[in-house]
Amino acid sequence: MLVRGDGSTVGLVSGGCLESDLAEHARRVHGTGAAEIVRYDTRDDDDAPWGLGLGCNGLIDVLLEPLGAGHIRDIAALIDAALSADNPSVLVTVIRAPADDTGHPSLGAHALVREGKTIAIGNWGDSTVLRESATAIGEALAAGRRGLTREYGATEIAFEVVMPSVRLVICGSGQDALPLSHFATRLGWDVTVVDHRSVTDAHAARFAGAGVVHCEEAGRLADILPLNRRTAAVVMSHHYSRDLDYVQALLAADVAYIGVLGPRARTERMLGDLAGRGAEAPDQARLFAPVGLDIGGDGPEAIALAVIAEVSAVAGGRSGGHLRSKKGPLHSPVPTIQPSAG
Repeated sequence: MLVRGDGSTVGLVSGGCLESDLAEHARRVHGTGAAEIVRYDTRDDDDAPWGLGLGCNGLIDVLLEPLGAGHIRDIAALIDAALSADNPSVLVTVIRAPADDTGHPSLGAHALVREGKTIAIGNWGDSTVLRESATAIGEALAAGRRGLTREYGATEIAFEVVMPSVRLVICGSGQDALPLSHFATRLGWDVTVVDHRSVTDAHAARFAGAGVVHCEEAGRLADILPLNRRTAAVVMSHHYSRDLDYVQALLAADVAYIGVLGPRARTERMLGDLAGRGAEAPDQARLFAPVGLDIGGDGPEAIALAVIAEVSAVAGGRSGGHLRSKKGPLHSPVPTIQPSAG
């Protein structure tokens, strides 16, 4: 969550329970220029110290750190590097530090470990702790964990696995592609709209927040865009032969999710035509046709919601069922849309 100098906020930490109180603490941090930890102990249902009455029955430590102009650019660069990567990254953060910081990391120091490389910002002292944390970084990646912490003497480090953004390719730029692009960009996904027509300024206005590329020959899609196991694609140009070429290109590129808009019979006809072209039998596990979860509703917005929900479920390794029926933790450790080994 970002707290501006005037007290207004962007984003959430707890879903709305703690934000107002945190904004007040943030004013103090803004004034002192020093990072600090704020603790909320909600294990008492009354939450008497704050009068919050959350009933969450947990212990929450929140790191508040001042973001000057230079520091916020460094933080943004770390986040951008993690979201644009092909593989998961680990964000390493100092959440407890000794009062005497000589040779020790400072509270709020960050490092991003991405594809074997480390980008560090803030004061890491002599970097001994960062080097010692290599084992925990491996553990976090292997387990896909959230909230893993380790102590190194008087210093405590938190390790957070950051997954790259879902990369959604929308093959088609009709009116029904608009809500799909809008929902996906609002989720922070990396969205690219593919049009067989030349790209104009009107495309940017229609598909705000998304990239738009020109692909005159649908069969050359892999030459226009990077396609891999981090990619989810939805084919919806409403032109049979063009959609057929899109599907063939996506199947050949080993894309993790291929959704095809339209009735089942249309897709079955496509598969038959591809077989007639000599194409290998497709991996049906990657093909979702008709596209979308069965949530009901009519019209472009309802269809877009069903598609977004299905892509999100596949990316998170979920079935798309009811949470009330789920046994175990609500958060999946590792999503399924990711690059193949090697």
